[in-house]
Amino acid sequence: MSSDQDDGDKTEQPTDRRRTQAREQGQIARSVDLTAATVLLTVSGGLYFFGPECGEVLIRMLHGTLASEPWLTMEPADLIQKIWALAILVGGAFIPLMGLIALGALSANLMQVGFLWWPAALEPKFSRLNPAQGFKRIASLSSLVRLAGSIAKILLVAGVGYLFLTSHQPEFLALPQQSISAILLTGGRSIIELGFYLSMTLVALAILDYGYQYWQHERELRMTKQEIREEFKETEGNPLMMSRRREAHRKLAEARNVGKVKTADFVLTNPTHVAVAIKYDPRTMPAPIVVAKGLGEIAAQIRKLAAEHGIPIIERKALARQLYRDVKVGRPIPVDLYGVMAELLSYVYRLTGRKPLSNDANI
Repeated sequence: MSSDQDDGDKTEQPTDRRRTQAREQGQIARSVDLTAATVLLTVSGGLYFFGPECGEVLIRMLHGTLASEPWLTMEPADLIQKIWALAILVGGAFIPLMGLIALGALSANLMQVGFLWWPAALEPKFSRLNPAQGFKRIASLSSLVRLAGSIAKILLVAGVGYLFLTSHQPEFLALPQQSISAILLTGGRSIIELGFYLSMTLVALAILDYGYQYWQHERELRMTKQEIREEFKETEGNPLMMSRRREAHRKLAEARNVGKVKTADFVLTNPTHVAVAIKYDPRTMPAPIVVAKGLGEIAAQIRKLAAEHGIPIIERKALARQLYRDVKVGRPIPVDLYGVMAELLSYVYRLTGRKPLSNDANI
């Protein structure tokens, strides 16, 4: 089957398990351009806020180095002291700028990927050295899209730079008549402004690139109906086996309650497939409760135990099925069955010669 046919068969949305497995293997939607554009934008903003201070520090450092008295020898202690002084001077000015840039890069990645530890990315993959696979990647649709995006990005960035230079042309032509400090001030301000315009342009392009990467990622994660079925079998088990396990659990739960039949007032049957044991004590119960119920073999055990203890067995097919289906063991009967239960209890009391308590009328 060709790859086109495979893609055509993948019509189902990926499951949460598929997404988790892909993430663990490093298959994520991520735009490298968005990270680079965010870093450039952070650099522009950092230079705007911290650039003057950094420039003053560099000027002081150069002035202190070039204007100091010449020296031929220097003691190691003096050299270490000067190095520490320069490190403190430069670090105090540039550490906030570097921290802001690092924060921008980290934020760009976290927004796209979140926290992801993937040590397999450091492992060498010799399959990437295969020329046939490399040519296939180069000739793929995604590579052509990236190539078109790169060309469009270069043209757009060049256009923004050209518009910036033409709009500031008079100011730049007047720089030779300016002082050195004015030239440095104008040049620094222009670089920051140009960087801001370029970074905003790249951010807009990177957002589009991330949208394409996310679409392609979702397309690659799509699954076939067969893959959905196989995953369901792996996670939930074979449906037939699940049904058998549920049936076994049901029988086990019902068998545990069979011993409570001897405390019941009467048993409703279907007459052979369903059995429900009912008990009512007006002093402790607001309504009759189901003390045991069962199907098939369990129903036969309930009937047998009821017969051994002289508990009346009453055949009411529809009522027995309804109670078995709707009422759990240990739960009271529904309100709409109170009248029917009162009639059955009266019948049982007459049959057994038991005198009903005064509270029996409550149901």
